[in-house]
Amino acid sequence: MEQYLYFGSLGLHERQYQIANFIGLALQPAHDREIQHNFADPLPFGDGSIAKIQAQDVLEHVAFEKVPAILDEIYRVLRPGGIFRLSVPDYRSPVLKRRSIYDARGKVIGDLMMGATSYLDQTTGDARVRFSEDGDAHLWFPRYELITHLVLKSEIRKAAIHFYQAFLDDHSYLCEPVPENEMFVQRAAPHDRRAGGAPVSIVADFVK
Repeated sequence: MEQYLYFGSLGLHERQYQIANFIGLALQPAHDREIQHNFADPLPFGDGSIAKIQAQDVLEHVAFEKVPAILDEIYRVLRPGGIFRLSVPDYRSPVLKRRSIYDARGKVIGDLMMGATSYLDQTTGDARVRFSEDGDAHLWFPRYELITHLVLKSEIRKAAIHFYQAFLDDHSYLCEPVPENEMFVQRAAPHDRRAGGAPVSIVADFVK
């Protein structure tokens, strides 16, 4: 049986858990369909050995500068013709914009729903944020150009890339149906209607 990789905990409630091929990559494995893995470490699989990999709402929990190395490892273990599906929250979506904290230049610096708390820097007079240290906080705030920047810094740029859903700027967006291919994306239209049919997540496939 081919192995598929699911970055993060493979919860019993996930559709991917119903597909026997999927193995979860978890810091603290909870069942026999998960293996222990720290995202900062190389993947414990051979070159070109994995047919499908999914990272759903997980890379935003990793420090921004560490993401290209993770993408390198994903590209390394994908077999020719293999698919990596990426989905991350889209911080141009109105759903996420409403719950975010901004600096004086209008840049998102924290998500109040995902581990950020605000405080005032008494020295500078600027709003600042602290992040929870339990692993649940969003440490950076994906937008289309940030994802393309990370891709271009990684070997995964060599893949055939297709974006299904994303805000391209503050006004225009892509919102194509995402083929399931055993890699269901929970926070994507039409399943997630919080943005009235507009994207909530950036969703893209990378085919080696």
